[in-house]
Amino acid sequence: MRSPMSVRHKNQGLSLVELMVAVTIAIATGIVVLQVLSIYEARRRTVTVGIDAEMSASVGLYMVEREVRMAGAGFTTPTGLLCGNGINAYFGGTTISDGQPIPFVSITDGGAGPDRISVIRSDSAFGAAPGTVTQVMSSPDASIRVEGTTGLSTGDLFLVGSQDGVKTCTLMQLTATPASAGTNWMLAHSSAGSSYNPADPGAAFTNPVNYDVGDAVYNLGTFGMRSFRVICNDGAAPSLTNSCILGSSNAIAGPANPTIAQAEALASQVVDFQVQYGVAPAGSQTVDTWVDATGGWAAPDAVAQRRIKAVRIAIVTRGNLEREMVSPATIVIWDASVSGTQRTKALTDDERFYRYKVQSVVVPVINMIWAGV
Repeated sequence: MRSPMSVRHKNQGLSLVELMVAVTIAIATGIVVLQVLSIYEARRRTVTVGIDAEMSASVGLYMVEREVRMAGAGFTTPTGLLCGNGINAYFGGTTISDGQPIPFVSITDGGAGPDRISVIRSDSAFGAAPGTVTQVMSSPDASIRVEGTTGLSTGDLFLVGSQDGVKTCTLMQLTATPASAGTNWMLAHSSAGSSYNPADPGAAFTNPVNYDVGDAVYNLGTFGMRSFRVICNDGAAPSLTNSCILGSSNAIAGPANPTIAQAEALASQVVDFQVQYGVAPAGSQTVDTWVDATGGWAAPDAVAQRRIKAVRIAIVTRGNLEREMVSPATIVIWDASVSGTQRTKALTDDERFYRYKVQSVVVPVINMIWAGV
């Protein structure tokens, strides 16, 4: 009979081989799980950033489209242009326009880089209801007597011109609350209270105007002229090493080249912004040609401005950096379906590791069309 001490225990735990097999399985499982998570996270970032880029482009394009559609509001009448013969405009010691026509929509071609577009319009609810001058101005800087205030408040901009658009208009800024004058109101536009009102209109403008009974006062509100452009954090053109937005700024009172901090951001991750004029034959409202703001269209004269009936806009935003090339060597900014010409953007090998979203729209310049010019 064996003693208890001689009995060999069968349950002695895992052997070294079994432990190594278990560890190997655990490591393999962990590697697989990490790879799956890595792939999932990469795809999640790609989708998320791609959606962000697309949403950014959509919002930015919508904001610019809305302004272009309203271009010229407050500058037109049912029978034509309020300031068809030009505008006298001044700001901060500089004559902005000495009786020249100011286009409702103005494009600055960026060459190989992004373009810029400026829009002028009224943002006042009273812009379509002008006031009427009831007394001849004694001088170009005299207060203007009108039958109603047209909703003007101190600091608002306003235009004065003739009802038939024959006279040169003048851009002014209200510097005091409209004062009652019997059944009329007096609009003050002193140089002491505004950078828009010259101290000596005769020195600022070749032909300063004394407006007459029956002339019109149009409320422009606080808008003036807005400019839309691509602005990068380093002040350079869009590249792989900087971050850029589509920004909006005051084209008259704001800095000529605003920084991101000085502009209102409309869209982020922007790498390109292209704009064209849609031009109709003289006397027509139907666009038959699309042109860049170059050559004769870099600074269109009064006759050419009347032919601009639409604007074509495209915005390009950049998505996430990928591990491999995911974009073609050339992306199409707009195709030939509208204008008959295709615009593309060439990408370097490094740029092709990013995904891009392109959105474009054709916007009619409605106020120019409605004015029948």
